[in-house]
Amino acid sequence: MNQKRNAVTFVALAVLLLVSLACGSSASPTLVATSAPPVDSGSQPEQPTQVPTAVTQQNYKVGDVISIGDYVLVVLGWENVQPNDFSKPDAGKKFVAVELLIVNNSQSAMSVSTLLQMSMKDDTGQKYDVDSMASSAIGGASVDGELAPGEKVRGKVGFQVAENATGLQFVFDASVFGSGKVFVDLGAEPVTVEPPANIAGETSQQTYNVGDVIAMGTTNLTVNQVLYPAGDDFNKPNAGFKFLVVDITIENTGATAISVSSLLQMSVKDSSGQKFDVDLMASAASGGTPPDGEIAPGEKLRGQVGFQVPENATGLVFVFDADVWSSGKVFVALP
Repeated sequence: MNQKRNAVTFVALAVLLLVSLACGSSASPTLVATSAPPVDSGSQPEQPTQVPTAVTQQNYKVGDVISIGDYVLVVLGWENVQPNDFSKPDAGKKFVAVELLIVNNSQSAMSVSTLLQMSMKDDTGQKYDVDSMASSAIGGASVDGELAPGEKVRGKVGFQVAENATGLQFVFDASVFGSGKVFVDLGAEPVTVEPPANIAGETSQQTYNVGDVIAMGTTNLTVNQVLYPAGDDFNKPNAGFKFLVVDITIENTGATAISVSSLLQMSVKDSSGQKFDVDLMASAASGGTPPDGEIAPGEKLRGQVGFQVPENATGLVFVFDADVWSSGKVFVALP
């Protein structure tokens, strides 16, 4: 189920963000060197010409605070990820997760797409794209989606790389949205650093409370209550985690139908910015149903959306990303 969730999310985000590709910057190829033609023994050899000097690529390291366009990016580390019964790497490969912190340092909403903007390379130049199986093995911790002005998000992105790969480098392609490209050397061994206390551009977001009726255009959102189901013998949270279920009501006050997708529009974050995606097992443990689908004009729809969060998580906030449909983004503090 988690694999299906990741696949659906990746495809949907790719469709939503693909239009931005047309705005990205591009670089024309430049000839650095070429093979010399065969020399006729009866003629004078040509004098060698000077080869243009190659541009040196700027590389960053884990923990560096990197500003590029409207993004502020910090790679907090990386780790090898153990496979599970449902997610296994191909023969001769392994799962790797890179942990990121991203801040929107602008006055307008912007998009983050792991599928379109992130990759890895090794010291041979071999490229590795984001891998849905690796992301599934990590669990719900994606950084995909819209970021409000000043908003911070923390999460992990998964890759499948060769077992003997060395010189791993994380690549963030902000040029997809016209800003440039960043290269971060990950080092020979897995590492983790603490996030900086303050990051340029980060601002506090307006936060609502449980029970508030929040208007976003023609959509009204209310968080009715928060539940913490224990699960059962067949459906339990992972070790060190707990189920969290947010009971919500969505009302369409407009004259046309609206669509709601819990997978695309809803998440939970903690005080560090760590993002937790919808967890289908937690939703099932609630005994309810997510409020997904079309909502007719004047209709109200109530449902339950589940997540897995660390048992010691603090500062939890429910995030409804109506920006997917260009209506706004709201944050609701959870008890």
